[in-house]
This record gives sequence, C-alpha cells and structure tokens, in this order.
Amino acid sequence: MEINTLEKLNGRRDVFEFMRGDFKNEHWHKSSIFLTTEAFDVLHLYIEEVLPDFNYFGPNKVNREQWNQIAFNAISLNNSVDIAFLRFFNSIDYWVKENFEEHICFSICGP
Repeated sequence: MEINTLEKLNGRRDVFEFMRGDFKNEHWHKSSIFLTTEAFDVLHLYIEEVLPDFNYFGPNKVNREQWNQIAFNAISLNNSVDIAFLRFFNSIDYWVKENFEEHICFSICGP
C-alpha cells in the first residue's frame, strides 16, 4: 500500500486524489496525495461506514468529525495487528491532520 505524490505518479491517472480543502473543479495538485485503486480499496470500507453516500468517482467532501470516525473505525476494527495497514493509515492521517490546520474539510476524487 503506497501513497504517492504528484511527482511519483509518472503520468499515471487511475488514482484517487486526496486534495486539501473543498474541491474546486481542478485536479493534480502538488499538495495532494494519491492512492492506487488497490490501496484505496483497503481504506474505502471504513470510509463507506461513515459516508454511505460516498461517490467512488467523486468528488467527496470529508470534514474533521467524519475523518475522526473513519480513523476510529479503521484503527479499532483493524485490531492494530496489520502493521503495513497501520503505517499506511498513519501516513494518510498525518496528511489529513495537516490539512485541518488550514481547511475545514478535504476532498477525495476517484479515478
């Protein structure tokens, strides 16, 4: 499970983009993080529990309260046994927390 930056995508466009703030009809931001479909699908199950109307292709807005619930579910339901998942999730969580220092939400757009 890998998290990519724009520079690491090497032209790949079949990814999920986590972008800072509300979606503004633009993609491929340098400040975004990108997940492959395979990596996102591991996280998708926890997101759908909190956001049942989640649009796989996006855009989707996620606020702090929603993210906190997603994080709680991901950590508690995962039983903290899968170290690779925890590292992956913690990297995303770090990006999300930095986002919330400046924005009230972040957006997820699908492939």
